[in-house]
Amino acid sequence: MQAKKTLLLALLPASLLPAQSVIAFDVVEAGQPVVTGEPSRVGPPWAHRSTFNIPGTNTDVAFGGYVKFDALYDFDYDLGEVTDPLAAASEGNATDGKTTFTAQESRLNFRTQTRFGDEMLKTYVEGHFVPDNSWNLRHAYGEYNGFLAGQTWSNAMLFLGAPRTLKLGDPIGYAAGRPEQVRYTHQAGGNTFAVALENPEYSISDAGPGGTVDENTELPDLTLRYRYKRNFGISGVVRQFSTDSAVSGQDESTTGYGVIAQGALPMGSTTLKGNMMVGSGLGGYLDFVPPGAAKNRAPDAYLDANGDLEAVDLQSVGVSLEHRWNDAWSSSIGTSRVEQDLPDDAPGFQSLADTVQYSHVNLIWDVNSRMTVGMEYQLIDLERVNGEEVDASRLQASAQFHF
Repeated sequence: MQAKKTLLLALLPASLLPAQSVIAFDVVEAGQPVVTGEPSRVGPPWAHRSTFNIPGTNTDVAFGGYVKFDALYDFDYDLGEVTDPLAAASEGNATDGKTTFTAQESRLNFRTQTRFGDEMLKTYVEGHFVPDNSWNLRHAYGEYNGFLAGQTWSNAMLFLGAPRTLKLGDPIGYAAGRPEQVRYTHQAGGNTFAVALENPEYSISDAGPGGTVDENTELPDLTLRYRYKRNFGISGVVRQFSTDSAVSGQDESTTGYGVIAQGALPMGSTTLKGNMMVGSGLGGYLDFVPPGAAKNRAPDAYLDANGDLEAVDLQSVGVSLEHRWNDAWSSSIGTSRVEQDLPDDAPGFQSLADTVQYSHVNLIWDVNSRMTVGMEYQLIDLERVNGEEVDASRLQASAQFHF
């Protein structure tokens, strides 16, 4: 165990050989208007997107995406082709060592931006091959005058306190999700306010003291978000869980709620980032818990012994440091911890995670504006509801080619 934690620090270099400079482009931040008919770029610095104009129109089009190859080695537990820290809760995933090569994360996206005077209508569609090597939709939405409708990131997400990692998605305990939704966003200087109604994506466990449950969706989730520049953001969610009385005679409901906060503090070439999430019925917001397995790993609610529906209390906290060694090399190191309050005396919950801590350290080289390679070590410390403790670790090497 000590050797694994030592490896977390060993991957961070004390010095690096001089590296070639990254080609610099003028960048238009994702979602911002471009100048119709003129060359421009859309996206973060490591994912530039060239745009072109459809002749005779005020519409700019951008195609993009990337091919990503991941080489994974699991020392203790098979964490899946996309790192799932809660997979370590299942003894069926135990291994003496396993190598996996995958390109599932590769994706393709298509963006349009059409100008109407000073106003802009935008559309975005993106897909990838996670989780089953089939083409799966990630995003499909349209925006106009602050109004958004479609499928995309939950309004509860903040994108401020998450470190840059090779693992797909954020560390566990960072709010995630891409529900169908309607949203309105208002910007005033450095302040951004947004409100959304989102398709509820939750799981009620069948392993609770009260037995199996027939889920029923009555109301959408309500999410509110405030962000100040790229430094601080806070969001809130209110959601309802209910059972389906027409099928089983069950007629129960309960309310879930939560608060999420993130911040980033630049300190020269190093940035300190933090994340906090606390509330009840937030299991569905844990990053990259496969939806089909959520009720058996991080349920939002369960039936208690009296037949009442109970939301599961959940708390998480995360902290990370990002450091840019020079124009081409960067690293991040961080840890996050999640605690979910499942009943200790429920037989069906004994093997589920009570607490899980996920740590990582990486070294990433932006070879040029279109290619990135890197290596990352990931460590999971997990305690089951029955008190058993397990640890799992993974070494990941990745090569990513943007287009």
